[in-house]
Amino acid sequence: MIREPRSIATLSSIANEYDFDTALRLRYWIRSASALERQARVYDAEQVYDEAYILYLRYAQLVLNNLHSHPEAKKIPEKTLLSKMTKSLAPILARLQELKPLIEEANDEYERRRHEISTRRKKLEQERKRHEDEQQVENSGPVTFDLRGLGMNDRPDFFGTREEEVIPVAETETRQYPSLAHITTNTASTISTVAAPNTSTASIEHKATAYTEGGAPLRTIFVPEELRSSFLDLALPNTRKKLETCGILCGVLNRNAFFVTHLLVPQQESTSDTCSTTDEEGMFAFLDENELFTLGWIHTHPTQTCFLSSVDVHTQNSYQLMLAEAIAIVCAPMHEPSWNIFRLTDPPGIKAITACRQSSTFHPHEEKDLYTTCRMPAGHASVRSGLPFTVVDLRK
Repeated sequence: MIREPRSIATLSSIANEYDFDTALRLRYWIRSASALERQARVYDAEQVYDEAYILYLRYAQLVLNNLHSHPEAKKIPEKTLLSKMTKSLAPILARLQELKPLIEEANDEYERRRHEISTRRKKLEQERKRHEDEQQVENSGPVTFDLRGLGMNDRPDFFGTREEEVIPVAETETRQYPSLAHITTNTASTISTVAAPNTSTASIEHKATAYTEGGAPLRTIFVPEELRSSFLDLALPNTRKKLETCGILCGVLNRNAFFVTHLLVPQQESTSDTCSTTDEEGMFAFLDENELFTLGWIHTHPTQTCFLSSVDVHTQNSYQLMLAEAIAIVCAPMHEPSWNIFRLTDPPGIKAITACRQSSTFHPHEEKDLYTTCRMPAGHASVRSGLPFTVVDLRK
């Protein structure tokens, strides 16, 4: 698929399209920035240079212009992390400079090919018109032919036939769902120079088909169908005690789509209507060691129906601020529907919850339509049978 070119100025403008809110804990912004860099490395390795440029630049801007201005930036260990991130910016800034000529070259190639196709179309149109004019001249007067003695098989074709070249107006993309056997999760520890592609058609295998309420595209998240039953099995002891259980959905980015490859069950504390993690450092360490993205979470409602509570929407907000595509799977085994997949709306959900300053555990929100379901076909979460995944239980 030939991708529409975007100038460096356009890519830079897109990189600036994010809201930095100091109401969100700095540790979440640090995690979000780290995820941006990791995504950029994936797109860079896949030679999707324009997307890599956007994400590298957004990461650099966050580190240089925003994170240090956060009220928690002088605390330990946040200060140490920020210092480390700042020192590691040099190769990223260098890579941004290397990407510019690659993107410009690809854009020039796109324009050359588009001009070539346009020229061929005009030439075909001229030949078609000339052919039609010749036919009109030949058919302008009465013509008679003596067909005596000619069989049905020897009737001449007086005007002949012509096979015209057809130039497609636009290609039709055929979506393919790669097996995880072809997904590479390890990325280089340093950013190396990548040779320019032969053409401008760097492949984005999975085109976004779902969008936020504000029109922003949402990349597809593929969720193993069997993951939910595995989670309910390990949550069963808690469910019988009417205690919630939560797990983290982790995975990889491959050809513009996310794949949930791990169900991580962190150490946690539970009640009948709440569940919170207690060792986030251990959880983050596992994610970093395995180069995994946090793609959302899953939790049970052992006594309630399937919905996002006022506590849940705040939890979900922290995930979506780190990754717009992050999802929340809710399992309510004692009710129907027994499960669903949700995301906060954008707008109004994300801005409303980010701005919420209520301190009580459960509190009402005046805004309506804070969240919505996001399963396909209307949403961006695709539940597919047979996708491999691993369960990692960190509970003691």
